[in-house]
Amino acid sequence: MIARGIERAARAALGSWRGLSLDARLVFAVGVFNWLLLFANHTTVADTRDLPLWRLFPPGWDAVFLIACGVGAVLYALRDLRSGSAFTTRQRALHLGAIVASFVVAPTIASIVLRETGRAYTYIHDGALMVEWAARKLLSGQNPYVADYLDTPLVNWPMVNNPALYHLTYFPSLFLITVPFVWVFDHFSITWDERYLYLPAFIATLAILPLLVKRPEHRLALVALVALNPQLFPFVVEGRNDFFVLAFLFAGIALLQREHRSLGSLAIAAAAAAKLHALFFLPFLAVWLVATRKPKSIRDAIAALRPLVPASVLLAVTFVPFLVNDFAAFYDDVVRYNAGGAAWTYPISGMGFSALLLWLGIIEYRQADFPFAAIEIAVAVPVALWWFRRIWRDPTIANLLTGYAITLLAFLFFGRYFQGNYLGYILAVATPVPFLLREAHARVRVRRRRERRVLVAPPVPAEPAPVLVAPQTQPEAIAEPTPALE
Repeated sequence: MIARGIERAARAALGSWRGLSLDARLVFAVGVFNWLLLFANHTTVADTRDLPLWRLFPPGWDAVFLIACGVGAVLYALRDLRSGSAFTTRQRALHLGAIVASFVVAPTIASIVLRETGRAYTYIHDGALMVEWAARKLLSGQNPYVADYLDTPLVNWPMVNNPALYHLTYFPSLFLITVPFVWVFDHFSITWDERYLYLPAFIATLAILPLLVKRPEHRLALVALVALNPQLFPFVVEGRNDFFVLAFLFAGIALLQREHRSLGSLAIAAAAAAKLHALFFLPFLAVWLVATRKPKSIRDAIAALRPLVPASVLLAVTFVPFLVNDFAAFYDDVVRYNAGGAAWTYPISGMGFSALLLWLGIIEYRQADFPFAAIEIAVAVPVALWWFRRIWRDPTIANLLTGYAITLLAFLFFGRYFQGNYLGYILAVATPVPFLLREAHARVRVRRRRERRVLVAPPVPAEPAPVLVAPQTQPEAIAEPTPALE
């Protein structure tokens, strides 16, 4: 009896699963999966140690947070199962927005409040804290790559011997964009939090994503997968900058799809000016721009690269002042600090190749120098060249994103550290690819079906030519005899 009951329940569950739409399946799956991770795995930086996200809320509200996250995902599937097409796209989007607000927006706001009502170095990632103070260093007339951060709240951030006190590892645009906000907030004695930029960037990314695909269920599914990426959204809460970069990157892709090549390249350059990850996209973009024009000469190829001119100007304006002011300091902070060889190198951490070498004892301690850069280049360059060739032959957006994501994975995995949000960023970049391929295949099937109909359709019989018959001449009228007058 028990076995039959289990079998019936399994069949009913399978039938219900098959009855769900694509977006309902994905929202339910990622929602419930992340809900389970909320109890232990999804953590954020707090005071002296990391805490689960639900611990950001006061007693009572923590239960409300957990219930809202779990119930929201389940209700989405139930509404789809019971209402079907009556569960409209607009209603689905609003429901999904409520789920995302529960999982991401609410804990982010809670973390900001805890920081502002406590100490300035708590409940925020040290990278966001550093960007805030890099902007203040620039406002005070200092080069953020030359200055140290021993006179900032970063010195109290919960990490022993934090090397970030001596190295600004971020690209300039992050603190350049922050400068006016810091100036205004400090002028009015209001606490500035870098998440005032990063949280809107997260929301903007979700608003841009539907522009990449056409079918409503694909749009909803894409937003759900990126917004609830388990290796990415918890880092929004503590203030990491991945979605700030993704917003510009996906905006650029959407513009490229609509043949706005200069604006698209400019948006991607804005992403590259903020993070090394996005800088790797530029060679792929250049190959795609040329390949889509199918040049027949060198002159044609150069002309195809003209949309990169505004992007190049933006990158030059962002980087050149700091390179000219003190190239050695910039190189030490951005390159040597990350790759190894600096006076105070970033410790080996994360879950990549370096962590494996450390675990095996090949590398003795976390600050030890090791030729990771040579390994990264040796692995990533062949991968990139192969994808350049693939993009040249088939210059689709799907190939562009796939080549970039795989090459970035090959490079970062063999680096000095490979953090969880790095994997989340790569997965976010690759997420649109299955939907783009599915829609492309659907278009091919429709086109082939139309061609088949044309070939199979019976020929229309020709109408017989009209036979021209010469008109018969009517005989002349015979005058009747006039009757004799009586």
